[in-house]
Amino acid sequence: MPLVEARTLLQSSGATPMPGATPMPGATPMRGATERRGDTGPVIAAHDPAADLTALRDLAETLSLEISPLVALEPLEKARWAGQHLHQPDALLLDVTGLGRWFGDEAQLLHQATTVLRRHGLSARLALCSSVGAAWAFAHYGPESSAMRHGSCRVWQVPAAETQAALATLPVACLRLPVPAAEKLHRLGIATVDELLQLPRSGLTSRLGPQVLTRIDQALGTVDQTLPVHHAAPEDVATTDLEYPTNATDLLKHRLQGLVERLAQQLSRRQHGVLRLACRLDLVQAPSRHLRVGLFAPTADAAHLTGLLHNVFEQQRLPSAVHRIVLAAPLTGPLQAIQQSLLGETGAGAADQKRFAQLIDNLSNRLGADRVLGLRPSKDPLPERAYKTVPLTGRLQSRNRRRGSRAVGGESNTSRRRKAPRDGKRAGDNGVYRSALDVPLRRPLDLLSQPEPIEAVELHVEGWPQQIRLPRWPAAQRTVRAWGPERIETGWWQGPSIRRDYYRIEIETGPWLWIYRQLGTDRWWLHGWFG
Repeated sequence: MPLVEARTLLQSSGATPMPGATPMPGATPMRGATERRGDTGPVIAAHDPAADLTALRDLAETLSLEISPLVALEPLEKARWAGQHLHQPDALLLDVTGLGRWFGDEAQLLHQATTVLRRHGLSARLALCSSVGAAWAFAHYGPESSAMRHGSCRVWQVPAAETQAALATLPVACLRLPVPAAEKLHRLGIATVDELLQLPRSGLTSRLGPQVLTRIDQALGTVDQTLPVHHAAPEDVATTDLEYPTNATDLLKHRLQGLVERLAQQLSRRQHGVLRLACRLDLVQAPSRHLRVGLFAPTADAAHLTGLLHNVFEQQRLPSAVHRIVLAAPLTGPLQAIQQSLLGETGAGAADQKRFAQLIDNLSNRLGADRVLGLRPSKDPLPERAYKTVPLTGRLQSRNRRRGSRAVGGESNTSRRRKAPRDGKRAGDNGVYRSALDVPLRRPLDLLSQPEPIEAVELHVEGWPQQIRLPRWPAAQRTVRAWGPERIETGWWQGPSIRRDYYRIEIETGPWLWIYRQLGTDRWWLHGWFG
């Protein structure tokens, strides 16, 4: 459901937010919210679709190694299916034909698949059927009453001879029908697959379109469906098998240094550098340990990479001896070409960039990638949501992210409605209208994370307050000059409308403030300071 609906339901139920959780910008505190340790409640976080897709692909690679080499991401066609509103896949399809005997039987194969999922902290719905369409149908619409439980996973196993009978009670949306066809069946009162199969096939194409018969045959297994098998991107990998398993720190660090030097040489020959480094330590009597290092800029500097990897390795406690080390660079990028001077010396600017990148790498690996962040402009019209924080390391840096759009203060100029602000207007003088982009110091240097309420003692005829009072001030302050208003509104698709009129004001003691009036409530708020 939309976030605004979820938050309304949570507030009406009296749910309390988790301690330390950062609320969404503009959110009001929930009634009854407490800060006692041990309280649990909803946590609202920004959705990262790129991370979801990366995690799904990583899971596909794991399943291709442990279950079946033929793994495909759920295919999404140009036109969405009935009941499917995804912008990217959220399911995996595995071809396990003939693989059951290698696990003992197909039931053991399913058990092994759920074991892999639990190891990754995932719960899922799995279906083992004779066709791709039937497996997709049961994984998404299978009834809980017929499912087997494997921990937190739900599993359906349908023999080939029982496919049609098992599909009969499922809704027609499980066939991945086109939306117009599903809507027409709904108007006709046809809700289940069994009711659809009772209709004469000769009239389905003319009434519902040719794709309906194809979907029926794919689900029943009479027509094969080709799947695009997922292949992992080629990686630069270096591996060493220890002659004798050991947990000696000095020896393992020496082996890691050798692998880093070998990997750096491979990348240097292609003029590529590491952006993400992954190391796997295979232990004798314990699960493998995974070490990950993210970098700010591509580098093939073996000494720098070794130092980062050693720092992560020293934080590990190995419960068992190591018998194999695998080092890989899952994400790389082209090295930056540096022009040397006439005397053969590298310019100071390039050296500063290299030192800056190494500083970011060191801080991220010591403090954590989620604590060394950069800013990315967003298109949200509200100033407190004008940017997002993103980790600086382990990602490809997009150089043309904002090409073709002009933005001021992190806000797209086409994403808000505004009234033309008035030029510097002394109380009682006539103002001159200007474009918002022509006004200097249009945004404050210091923006409050959350606006503070202020009291407007007296309003001017043009709408701005002639006197304001803050809790931090002993007395009311008189307004000397004012600029504005500039109106900022949110779109209807973002939930309840937020409408504000912003003013820049100069008070008698000297400071310039950025304040706004909440339209519809006549409440005033302080949002920033100029200098």
